[in-house]
Formats: sequence, structure tokens, C-alpha cells
Amino acid sequence: MSTAKTIKWGVIGTGWIANHFAEVFPKSDNCELIAVASKTPQHAHEFADKYGIPRVYASDEELASDPSIDAVYIATPTSAHVPNILTSLGQGKHVLCEKTITMNVEQLDKCIAEAERNNVILAEGLTSIYEDVYPFMKKKISSGEYGKVQFVTVTCGSDKPYDATNRYFSPALGGGAIFDIGCYAIGFANYFMSSYPTTVRSEGLICDTGVDVKSAYVLRNKEDELATVLIGLRGKTEKIGIISCEKAFVRIEQFIRGHKATVTFPNGRTEVYDFPVTDLDAEVKALNSDIRAGRRTCSACPIELSRSIISVLDTAREQWGYRFAFEEEKHD
Repeated sequence: MSTAKTIKWGVIGTGWIANHFAEVFPKSDNCELIAVASKTPQHAHEFADKYGIPRVYASDEELASDPSIDAVYIATPTSAHVPNILTSLGQGKHVLCEKTITMNVEQLDKCIAEAERNNVILAEGLTSIYEDVYPFMKKKISSGEYGKVQFVTVTCGSDKPYDATNRYFSPALGGGAIFDIGCYAIGFANYFMSSYPTTVRSEGLICDTGVDVKSAYVLRNKEDELATVLIGLRGKTEKIGIISCEKAFVRIEQFIRGHKATVTFPNGRTEVYDFPVTDLDAEVKALNSDIRAGRRTCSACPIELSRSIISVLDTAREQWGYRFAFEEEKHD
């Protein structure tokens, strides 16, 4: 793998999120996007021409075999993540994978083990976690300034037109509310609780295509903090996250792209903290920093956080009897 200061990236996939990744890829920070891979050659060449990417590959294996590539961004459907991740890690590439990183904990543990064997970083592109408001408020809450955390409340609803052929409602592509926005909502709760949940109670509704469209969760951790989470694909809500502490509560609006936190005290006094909204380039910069520092985990979005999210989703789906057939496939 290249040891040059400039970190060279490849992208697997050419869909909407891959296009957005290429559009906002950092123009500075000593990194370059040098390769794209797609199973559809025409799409890969069009993508490369559009963004001035010099190398085009017909598979993830070809891209991962390029010795000059240091890091890979995976932008394929959730159902394809595991083979893409394992192929890239196996060739010694650092991996930033779009959410939701895997379908279940068993898959993720396999990927984590492969990253450890190859001494590279495996990170999830959970965009909300990379916003500056998150670590800032986490530090203030953890300091005890607002007293002990009591509970976290999260609402996260989208309104996706019902279309059985769309990826949102496709079992084959790993669709459903859980894998589209559930990771954000559960991620918010897990991030701001003092420790990850140990108890999960949930209810979920499965639609005609066989994917979940809405669900509710109650989480509890060893500190007896509680979190309530609502997610759905067929009813839009404000995406609000609230952390209630003994001496104040913190409200982060539109938390997936959150930038403003309002702290409200019992006497009605408020404090407002506002940050610039970041984009996918923040994820690249975060991973670049960790790579240069020789770290083996992502500082901004540790893989342990991703695992805690998937663990909650696993438990909830087990309670509903909800699992996709392809999750049983082996990727040795």
C-alpha cells in the first residue's frame, strides 16, 4: 500500500451517494480520488469522465488489487456491503462504508476481524456522527455540567412513496426503515447514553414487500438511562434528538445533519451552540487523519459504536422474527 503523504481513494458503486461523495471529495487535505469500480462498465466510465477519475475497474476485486489505493469508499446497496468490505480489507485497504455498514452483528464481526488481521481501519459513513455538534455536546454532557443523563428521545420519520420496486421497499437490496434511517436514530441514542444499551424492547411493522416500515424502541443501559426511539418510512417527522439530564435538556434539531444544539435549564434560560454543517468530505478528512496518525480505528465514528447500533437492530428484528434470506449467505 502507498506510504506517500497523499492518500489515494477508490470508490465502489456509481449511484446517487457515490456521485455525492465524488462531488464533495476534498480538494485539499492531500488526498485524491483516483479509481471507481462498477459491475456496469458504462456507468463506471461515465462516472470517471464526470469527475475526472483516471482509473476504471469492472469489479471490487480489480479495484482492491490496485496497490496505489490506500482507502476505499463503499457506496453499494446494504446487501452488497459485506463482500465489498471483505474484498477491500483483504487487500490491505482502509474502508469507509456507507450506512448501514452490515445487516447483522455476525457479518460485522467478520469484517472487524478482517480489518484487525490486515491492520487497517474499518469505519461506517454514518454522516450524523461526523457533525461537529456531536462530540462538542457529548463532551459537555459527559463532564457532568448538566447532571446525570436520565433519558434520550429520538424521532426520525421519512415519507417515501410506496413503490415495491424501489430500494427502500426491496428485501433483495436490504431495504426497510431500519437499514435506511434506523441506524441514525439508534446511533443518536447510543452515542449520547453513558454506555451502550443492554436491554432492548421493540415493536415493528412489516409491509407487503417484506421490509419494515415503522418501529418503536425502548432501550436501557447499565446506568438505568432510558431511550425511546421512533422510526418510519411512511410518515415524515422532524428529526429531533433530545438528551434529558438532571439539570438541563439538550435538543438537536434535524440531527442527521445536525448543527445546532439548544440547552434549556429549569428556569427557562437557554444556551445555543451552532456549528457549520459538514458533508461527506468530513468523513474523508476524518479517516485521512486517522490513517496519517497510524490509528486502527476511526476516532470520529468508532466501529464499536456501529456494532452497538447493529446489535440493537439485531435484537429488535429477532423480537419481530424479521430476517432476510441472503443474510445466511457465507462470504468466505
